[in-house]
Amino acid sequence: MIFGEVKAQLAWPVIRQQHKPWTRWWWEGSAVNEKGLSWNLDQYQKAGLGGVEITPIYGIYGEEKNFVDFLSPRWMQLFSHTLKESRRLGLGVDLANGTGWPFGGPWVKDEDASKAIYHKVYTVEGAGQLTEPVSFEREGFVRTANGKKLAIGSVQNPVTQNKNLQELALDQVQFAGKLPLVTLMAYNQHSKSLDLTSKVSADGRLQWKAPSGSGKWTLYALFEGLHGKMVERAAPGGEGYAIDHFSKRAAQNYFKNFDEAFKGYDISYLRSFLMTPTRWMMHAERPTGHLNFSMSFINVKAMICVQNYLRCLVNQTMREAQE
Repeated sequence: MIFGEVKAQLAWPVIRQQHKPWTRWWWEGSAVNEKGLSWNLDQYQKAGLGGVEITPIYGIYGEEKNFVDFLSPRWMQLFSHTLKESRRLGLGVDLANGTGWPFGGPWVKDEDASKAIYHKVYTVEGAGQLTEPVSFEREGFVRTANGKKLAIGSVQNPVTQNKNLQELALDQVQFAGKLPLVTLMAYNQHSKSLDLTSKVSADGRLQWKAPSGSGKWTLYALFEGLHGKMVERAAPGGEGYAIDHFSKRAAQNYFKNFDEAFKGYDISYLRSFLMTPTRWMMHAERPTGHLNFSMSFINVKAMICVQNYLRCLVNQTMREAQE
């Protein structure tokens, strides 16, 4: 009797979907069709997998005619077919919240795209006035994910107007032009500070004269520009700027596009959307240059902090650059 009770207690539990290994399922170029999807899912089920995580990714050269744009009506038909077949086979389904790395796409507007901050330093003697304009002219720059050299002049602005984004494999694009001023702070040799931002005219002229007898003033200007980070190795239809990961508004606007695409489709069988920290903050693993700013930082408390320590921050940056 005791042996029978122990045997009953040690009976192997029922193996469910969640107990089995799952796999990441790359849809290369989303060049898939219903027949192939059903065959793949059947093979995954026979191999003992519990489910799949669909991740649309860059396409394969030579298969361009079979590419399907991410979240397009045709893509949603294929996704719906996958959900139905997975339910039939007892496989779970997750979906990545984007393509490539990091999150972004053609629907990300400039105001929601990742930003970078730049600085310039000026000096003004007591009773003097700054003669040069407070401005920052940025040079154009482009980097590709496939290592091929590409001239910035061959890339159309905005980037979504380029017809061959899969072939271009853009990783980062910065178009030449004048960047807007964020703040201008002045410090004299006695550590007195002044916020001169409002005294800079539209053409960059500073309408301010250093007080007589106040000594030498050092002016620190910050300028904001698009970082230009693109979704690296994006799927067709997913190419575009990476979002500002520090902005709540940018994240909300990004996911609204999914809400629109899913309207009219039954996605109730979808287990979850994949939004891992590594995918969300993939900037940490991908070369991104000067990604270091967000307009979401600009509130009263944050700006006061920046202004108070701007001189220290810029000087430290300059020392690190020299080292």
